[in-house]
Amino acid sequence: MNTEQFARNRANFSAHELEKYAGKYVAWSPDGSAIVASDEDERRIDARIKAAGYDPSALLVSFIPQEDEVVLGGGGIVE
Repeated sequence: MNTEQFARNRANFSAHELEKYAGKYVAWSPDGSAIVASDEDERRIDARIKAAGYDPSALLVSFIPQEDEVVLGGGGIVE
């Protein structure tokens, strides 16, 4: 994974597009240009990644908070 390319592509990902994933865990394509899988439950995201034809250990997974949520450094959510 080219981390510079990933960061550039991820930063250019539309906020409007991310709204569809609010409250979900998302798996980013290796280059950061697309979301290849998503799920509300972080325990199921690996199965979704595998179903999309990817190796879960090769992708970055992140959480997209709801508009009115703040995600703290430790992963806690404050509403």
